[in-house]
Amino acid sequence: MRLIVTEKNNSAKKIAEILSGGTATEGASYKTPFYSWESPDGPQMTIGLKGHVLNPAFPESYDNWQKTNPRDLIDADLIKEPTDKNVVRALKKVAEDADDIVIATDYDREGELIGLEALQEIVAANPKLATPEGVHEDGTPVKRARYSALTKDEIERAFDNLDELSMPLALAGAARQDMDLIWGATLTRSVSMATRRFGSNFLSVGRVQSPTLGLIVQRELERRAHVPEDFWEVTAKFAHPDGGFVAEHTTDKFWKEEEAKAAVANSKTPGTVKEITARKNNRKPPTPLNTTAFTTDASSRLGITPSRAMRIAEDLYMDGYVSYPRTDNTVYPKSLDTKELINALVEIDDFKAAEFLLDGRTLEATRGKKETTDHPPIYPTQAVNPHRLEARSEAHRRVYELIARRFLATFSPPMVSESTRANIITAKGTPSAEEGETYFVRGSVVLDPGFAAIYTYARSADTEIPKLEEGQELDLEGVEMEGKETPPPPRISQGKLIEMMEEAGLGTKATRADIIQKLYDRGYVFGNPPEPSETGIAMSKAFENYVPRMATPDMTAEMEAEMDQIEAGEVTKDEVLADSRDMLRSAFDEMGDDVSTDDEDAKWRKFAREVWAGMDQDRILGPCIVCQEAGRKQEDGSPNMLRIIKARKSGKRFVGCAGWDGDNPDSPDSCDQTFPLPQRVRGLYKIEEVCSVCGRTPRLQVVPWRGRPWKLCLNDECPSMAEMKRRRAEREEAKAAKEAAEAAAKDGAGTDGEVVDPAEAAKEAERIAGQASATKVKRARGNGAKAKNGAGSGSKTAKSGNGSRAKPKPRAKKS
Repeated sequence: MRLIVTEKNNSAKKIAEILSGGTATEGASYKTPFYSWESPDGPQMTIGLKGHVLNPAFPESYDNWQKTNPRDLIDADLIKEPTDKNVVRALKKVAEDADDIVIATDYDREGELIGLEALQEIVAANPKLATPEGVHEDGTPVKRARYSALTKDEIERAFDNLDELSMPLALAGAARQDMDLIWGATLTRSVSMATRRFGSNFLSVGRVQSPTLGLIVQRELERRAHVPEDFWEVTAKFAHPDGGFVAEHTTDKFWKEEEAKAAVANSKTPGTVKEITARKNNRKPPTPLNTTAFTTDASSRLGITPSRAMRIAEDLYMDGYVSYPRTDNTVYPKSLDTKELINALVEIDDFKAAEFLLDGRTLEATRGKKETTDHPPIYPTQAVNPHRLEARSEAHRRVYELIARRFLATFSPPMVSESTRANIITAKGTPSAEEGETYFVRGSVVLDPGFAAIYTYARSADTEIPKLEEGQELDLEGVEMEGKETPPPPRISQGKLIEMMEEAGLGTKATRADIIQKLYDRGYVFGNPPEPSETGIAMSKAFENYVPRMATPDMTAEMEAEMDQIEAGEVTKDEVLADSRDMLRSAFDEMGDDVSTDDEDAKWRKFAREVWAGMDQDRILGPCIVCQEAGRKQEDGSPNMLRIIKARKSGKRFVGCAGWDGDNPDSPDSCDQTFPLPQRVRGLYKIEEVCSVCGRTPRLQVVPWRGRPWKLCLNDECPSMAEMKRRRAEREEAKAAKEAAEAAAKDGAGTDGEVVDPAEAAKEAERIAGQASATKVKRARGNGAKAKNGAGSGSKTAKSGNGSRAKPKPRAKKS
């Protein structure tokens, strides 16, 4: 039997269907599916893995964090552990009957490594098949199927032209795995132990994660350091038979108010059109999609995060709709039958705008700067109506549509537009001036949409100007001067961050999106575009101050280059790991071995204090309005601040005031103001110290484990919370009605033994439950109106927004 091993069950099933002509039958071993069929060459079987078969790990003796010095992890011998024992058992079971093997995992470093892992487990069960290095008894190498799409033509081509397993490529992937474990575990334990953060509260650090965070933090610090400058803009409104229009002064920004006022004073009616210029612009069509361009486009054009976009692209690849989504290539191979694919695509209504490609012109695609031979650029492998994909999700449809439109656009002509500018000079209003002020109006119209006819994301709306002629006089209806401030530099979008990571050599096409997602998962960033939390800023600055090589991309880029050298066969895996361990060892030489030291002058202690300060800042939300209204302040005159507090006994979080005096809670100087918080969420982040809607309490962003983030104002009576309260009331009403209806339908009898129709009972129960729920909601709203949740006066009795709250006794200590 020939055993074909794929990376996932979907690809095993798809390959079996193609190679068997639809005759393959499904079986299972240890709950792991396999597919078998008979062919002229004998019995065949495919089996899918679940990604990595084995993962590197430290021996059990290193498990106890408190008893293990993190430095000892640097030189520890790593072991391999199965990721899923059932998959390993199944693999070994089916291998017993195999007399040949083909590795058909994804063609990249990770896929090659997964194939090698599977091979080593297979030969452990059936040593006659091959050696763990991938060589048969007769000296021939183990065969490898390399494909870029799960389509009939591509799979048949791959199995007609079997290659061999690449040990250098697999070892490059193994080196990355080992390196990430050693660096991640050593630094994560060190930082967590130094900051006394154990269990689920540990602080994660990564070889690529930390310098990526540094890019985000650096931009945030630039924003905070920005000192806005005042400037003024001057515009003029002119009358025109086709309708008035506004023109801008040719001085883009006036940096002195007096100069702007002088320009206004020197602008009098009429205005005379002095010069009209028109210029045609050609915008080239886009190049084929590689992974970086795809994630950037998905983020900027569709609003889908890079990590989610890659997951969706992986789904579409597994379903046979698009090619392999992890690629650096931006040049289509000559073997790709583009004309047949274009013909099939333009028959679909959504893509008919590209019918012009079939008018007999030569189909020549654009070419990007990167050309590789492993995988083609990302393209649609099958023409499908994108609306069919909505069964999976709306996002799947939009991602497929993006890929298909981009593919068609690469064969399309440039977009031709014409921009027109007219300069208008007013009559002078200042006797000493030589002439009046010059204003301009600009418009742009697309003459030929070219590629933008199908790649609609690239086309902007036309901005037309009235028909003007040189020498034409226009009545000046008014001149306005508006004062503004220079804005800080914008935050880095996720798409732009992917590009910056590629330029800096951080991560790979396969890992960059996941690295950004990890920063969100760890609470180091939030929002979109990513904004660093105070903990994230403190972590990045601490590394910059005490372990500077970890804060910059240089060291990580150097290690990435060494892994490329392994792949090229220029260095060995062991040599690269030795270099990596030396770099990590040097970091400990700078910091010291005792990460748990209490010596206040030790570097690890200073590092910890810096991180603690950032974590504490994340808990401080904003001033307490109750204390402000009561005139209560800190001894130094600063306001009492609301902060997130964790109760000692229950472990639940709530918001309390720093003005609380636990020793003398009944004192008029003690504030017992509290607010409830959502508990089972991924993160809570301050977005406003004082809500811009109600102006009373802080406003937070709540990031749930599932679903979209939402904004929470602590003041339950804030207008921004009205919609949330309405939905909450509807949910409570629906739940009460359902429970009452089910109970009534289940009983089916009256109180005096009278038989009652369950349907009628259910209707009556729903009516009663609805009344009860409405009363409950009304009561809750009434209590909320009375609650001292930032909407009341300075009285001491704290209430939550949806009912009364008993005074906490004793008050939890601030964490």
